[in-house]
Amino acid sequence: MRDTFDNKKLMNDKSVENFVTNIVFNTQPVNCHTIDSDYSDCNPRHTNQNNKCLISDSPLHLLITNKYISAKDHKLIKDNNLKVIKRKFTKREVQVLKQNWDQYCDDYECDVEMKLRLLGYFAYIGKYTKEDRKQFQDFVKSTQFLLRLANGLPNRTIKNIYYVSRTSFKPLKRMSEMSVQTIDKIKQLHTLYGNKWSKIGEKFMCTPYAISNYYHRSFNKNGEPYDKGKWSPDENKRLLDAMRRVLNTDDLKQYVFTKNIPYNEIKELAEINRSSTHVALHWYQQLRWSVAQWYQLEDHWTHKDCARLVYCLFRYNFTDESDIDWDIIKEKFANISSFNALMRNWRLIKQTVPLFESKSYKQIIDFLYDNLLPQYLNPDDDGLKEFEIFVDN
Repeated sequence: MRDTFDNKKLMNDKSVENFVTNIVFNTQPVNCHTIDSDYSDCNPRHTNQNNKCLISDSPLHLLITNKYISAKDHKLIKDNNLKVIKRKFTKREVQVLKQNWDQYCDDYECDVEMKLRLLGYFAYIGKYTKEDRKQFQDFVKSTQFLLRLANGLPNRTIKNIYYVSRTSFKPLKRMSEMSVQTIDKIKQLHTLYGNKWSKIGEKFMCTPYAISNYYHRSFNKNGEPYDKGKWSPDENKRLLDAMRRVLNTDDLKQYVFTKNIPYNEIKELAEINRSSTHVALHWYQQLRWSVAQWYQLEDHWTHKDCARLVYCLFRYNFTDESDIDWDIIKEKFANISSFNALMRNWRLIKQTVPLFESKSYKQIIDFLYDNLLPQYLNPDDDGLKEFEIFVDN
């Protein structure tokens, strides 16, 4: 199909337009009985009573039919002026996708294992031979699974649609989204098999690592779910007390940017029913800024303002703190009302550097540039561009 479209303008070629129309409105279900495979007994029941087309007629989907998009595919999209939406799926789009998924699974009477295989999780399990996979792939292609999922989502790529489906319809979701039956099944399987994660993984069609990681992030050693939601003041206090004991210090400011903190040991000592991942995230996103006392930053100074100040000082390359021209720096921050406020904010930032009293000004700036600044860079290649503009203006 791709050869038909290659090097042609999709919307201007009448023969291609006719070709597409013939494909789109051929809504007859695939006769599974002609497939010489384990799927020869499937019962396709997706002939719609209202003669509604179940297959996407979007030019984007008929042009790019694969789950993987190559550089050539991007060029085809550009050459044909096709609109591609990249933002997060809306509620309406998720609803359309679920309707397509449910309709397909109903038409072919898909059981749980079949659904998991459709989502690609069968590839991680060793129970299927190469021939099994080839037969299944032929079945998926002949039933136009991807085009059926894409129906009603004309500006989303097949790749985007498929990967959203994998996330939305997989059995192992976040605890808040999982049914009580699924949670009980995981606990029962762990009671039965212990830490034989390959056995448990087969039941959910996922790798041993995936099910092990999920279990340890969701259940404590007694098999009970971890607490979720907002942290209580008592939990925060116990966590900080445990951190001081484990790290053997009364001043946690020097660990604001430390990466290798033993969170598992800390949470056990604090007797907090939270996963190590949740503890690490809570420290990273909230507690460390409280420890650094950045709530005392003046003139509505933000964390990003801290990063801007560090970049300014790094760019101006002063040799010593006594050489800093604070008049120039203050001009960059119109929200600062006084030099005292600016200097106070700088002192709070500086104190987050481990053993800052014994370090030179250059060492302090280099540390902050390497550890504070990256948290506020854009993920693209021009991550520093915003900071460069801020300094140069």
